[in-house]
Amino acid sequence: MSHATDIKTLARWMCSDFSNQEQAFENPPFYAHIRVCIRPLPLSNFPEPSLFLEQAYDYALNQPYRIRVLKLNIVEERIELENYKLKDKETFLGASREPEKLKKLTPNDIELMQGCDMFVDWTGTSFKGMVKPGRNCRIVRNGKETYLDNSFEINDHQLISLDRGYDPITNELVWGSVAGAFHFKPRQSFANEVEF
Repeated sequence: MSHATDIKTLARWMCSDFSNQEQAFENPPFYAHIRVCIRPLPLSNFPEPSLFLEQAYDYALNQPYRIRVLKLNIVEERIELENYKLKDKETFLGASREPEKLKKLTPNDIELMQGCDMFVDWTGTSFKGMVKPGRNCRIVRNGKETYLDNSFEINDHQLISLDRGYDPITNELVWGSVAGAFHFKPRQSFANEVEF
């Protein structure tokens, strides 16, 4: 059984190659086939528990449209995730599936995404994360600034995730799923790579 500050269990559940193939095949007009691949970063380079995430269309795994480093911290009896982007993402494209490339990543290669930290809470059976309130996580998509509303829920057999971008003035949906959350199942686990 887990608890509110169990970073290791959260990391072990997150470290997988996830796919929403079942959902995409059942409802292709609304859901593309997406892969989310998350691996732990080596403690030799990142002494704080940190994960590397790539999100890509299944047909273009080597061209991820989202690359992040997530640092896991315990703050006041709950887990918080700090979101970082890569300064030069081209250098590390595909690194979630190439551990040798991942070993070259250092804290000098990443930059904090202001306002994009997430609270992560234990539900009793899963971890639920959401962007901290305040509409401060700004993402530019197709030349338009939006604020990110991002949430996820994870347990040992699935990841449910919802990312949406809203207009900061009108609060209208600009990008993201109109049909609801993506449901991912792990294809391959990297839990055994978690050292912390």
